[in-house]
Amino acid sequence: MVPATIRNWERQGILTSKRAENGYRIFDHEDMTRLRSLVQFSKKNKMSILAAYRVLRGSQSLAEGPELPPPRQNVASSALKSEKWKKCRLERGFVLEDVARAINISPSYLYKIENEQTNVSLDILQRLADFYGENLLYYIADSKTEKHFVKKGTGEPIDIGLEGVSVKALIALSKINLSAMLYTVAPHSGRFHTQSHHGEEFLYILSGKIHFTLANTKFVLSAGDSFSFHSREPHIWFNHEKKEARILWVYVPIIGDAPQHPDVT
Repeated sequence: MVPATIRNWERQGILTSKRAENGYRIFDHEDMTRLRSLVQFSKKNKMSILAAYRVLRGSQSLAEGPELPPPRQNVASSALKSEKWKKCRLERGFVLEDVARAINISPSYLYKIENEQTNVSLDILQRLADFYGENLLYYIADSKTEKHFVKKGTGEPIDIGLEGVSVKALIALSKINLSAMLYTVAPHSGRFHTQSHHGEEFLYILSGKIHFTLANTKFVLSAGDSFSFHSREPHIWFNHEKKEARILWVYVPIIGDAPQHPDVT
């Protein structure tokens, strides 16, 4: 396993690594036996590591040794708590009941989401974003720092709900439409479900390779390649290689060019 995979397992609560005094992770034979069983079960049943972990933990097939911690809740990061959710609904002329019914939540819960009064799962926020025809990243709260300079390694992390994909914001200015992010994509990770939404996007591959499908055309993007597209075109992408990939990803929302939202009447 590459280090990025181990770090991802730790974020998901699948693994709690022991640490030496110098900060290095330590794994004993018990750890390796249990993790090997988990990986083998995942491959045999063709499911993600997180799904395999939940199945095995539920059936107590991982009962050897100390119990693994429960997986972390799929809670959206604070960066996605913003006034934009309410603004988006009002601009489109919907009342709370319309949107709540369309994505199968209560109006009172949607009210709390819009007013930043509750934690919310990424799944629900993604359903909201899909309903409005927007990229989830459109809803990132405006920065309160007004920094023109973001030092290397200090960008704000943003959880977009993709296993094996970490994102850091590279812009810390408020009231700016442009979003620039550093994507780090672990092997065999990415967005495997077709997406389309408002906006325009630009990618520059810093390292590794990304397999990108735009509409029905497939591309293999390597380090040094750039790629741009209208976000309304259906797209999926993933890292099919054995090494992680790093991408400079730029997104600009453009209202009015995405497919229509589902009928709510």
